Amino acid sequence: MAVYYTFGLLALGLILILVEVFIPSMGILGSVAAVSIVTGGILAFNHDPNGLFVGYLVTAIILIPLMIFSGLKLLPKTSLGKAMMLSGPSFSTKDAKAAEAGLDEMIGLTGEVLTPLRPAGIAMINDRRVDVVTQGDLIDRGVQIKVVKVEGNRVVVEAANNS
Repeated sequence: MAVYYTFGLLALGLILILVEVFIPSMGILGSVAAVSIVTGGILAFNHDPNGLFVGYLVTAIILIPLMIFSGLKLLPKTSLGKAMMLSGPSFSTKDAKAAEAGLDEMIGLTGEVLTPLRPAGIAMINDRRVDVVTQGDLIDRGVQIKVVKVEGNRVVVEAANNS
C-alpha cells in the first residue's frame, strides 16, 4: 500500500509542477509540489530504503525535469502564454531587406562628408544622406569620399584621394 502512496505523491507533485508553469501562483503550487515529492520520498525510504527509494529517486530525477521542460514547451501555445510572450517581428525579412535597398548601387560612387567621420558619421552621396563608416581613418567634414564596400546596411568609405 505504501508503494501506491509514494508514487501517488510523486504524480501529484509532477502535476502541480506542470500546473505551476501554466498558472503563476507565486510559488505556492511549486512549494506544495516540492512537499508532495519529498513526502513521497520519505515514505519510500521508510518502506524500503534499497529498492523502492532508489526506484523513486530515479523516477523523480527523470520525470521532474521532463515535466518542467514539457510545460515550458507547451506554454507558448496556450492563451496565457500567447498573452505573456511577444510575437515575432511585424515585418518579413523581405521587407527588412527593402529598407537597405539601393545601398549596393553606391559602391564606387563619390560624395562629401557632412559630419566628421571618427570613424562613423554622415555623408551626402548622390543627393542622399547616408550613415557611413571608415575603415579606421578619421576624415574631416567637407572631404570628398568614395564608397568602398557595402556590408548589409553598413556603407564603408575612404577618402577619394586615397584611390
